[in-house]
Amino acid sequence: MNISSKSRYAVRALVELADRAESAPDKPVRLADIAASREIPVQFLEQLFSTLRRVGVLKSHRGAAGGFGFARPPHEVTVLEVVEALDGLVSPATCTQGECDRLDGCGAAGVWIEAKEAVEGVLGGTSIADLVERERKARRRPAMYYI
Repeated sequence: MNISSKSRYAVRALVELADRAESAPDKPVRLADIAASREIPVQFLEQLFSTLRRVGVLKSHRGAAGGFGFARPPHEVTVLEVVEALDGLVSPATCTQGECDRLDGCGAAGVWIEAKEAVEGVLGGTSIADLVERERKARRRPAMYYI
């Protein structure tokens, strides 16, 4: 199970959007500004944000002062929701999706199910707002210099 570059780029972009939206909550953020700040190709970001708009994570505003904003507060949007919108269900093995008829007698199935639940727990327990805070803490941490 790999989390795709689509999901990784989308999460980075959503963190940028949330950070900017905090200072001006009602002002849409231009896609080009997010793309430039996070070094993500604009065309790629357009595709990702289009999907996230369709699933109800984002809302878009048209016009000269248009851009994107969150449809719900960033503390309600989880990393799991973003990953599943772009990559599908998180699943380390097909048996965790109910596609195996040997679940009852398979010793390994429990491990795959536990792994799936652990990943869902971490991603589902982490919001975009949490990631904004993590980035801020990382920026405040003083640099260590070694001689």
